[in-house]
Amino acid sequence: MARLLRYPWFMAERSAPPSGRPARRTWDRFPLHADVEVLEPVRAHGVVINASEGGLRIAVDAELPIDATCVVEVRLDEGKTVELARVAWTRAHPDGFLVGLCFVDE
Repeated sequence: MARLLRYPWFMAERSAPPSGRPARRTWDRFPLHADVEVLEPVRAHGVVINASEGGLRIAVDAELPIDATCVVEVRLDEGKTVELARVAWTRAHPDGFLVGLCFVDE
């Protein structure tokens, strides 16, 4: 399980979707402004936009391959943590790339 889970902003409970509608996401997302460094398989630098128990949304300066397992270093005020995450999606953006990462078990 991801080490980011020990931080207090992950303590909120999941909210139920409106009645009769399928849930789009499993976990609540929280704004998180932190530096991020993708160490493998491609080097990339950027920022975390938001985080959830399931993963991160980041903006980085290099394209990451879909389904690639990445080693990601997140620098928080409390220190840094290194996580394993799979690239779920990526979108080109004028300043780089927006990327959805799903945490994976080590």
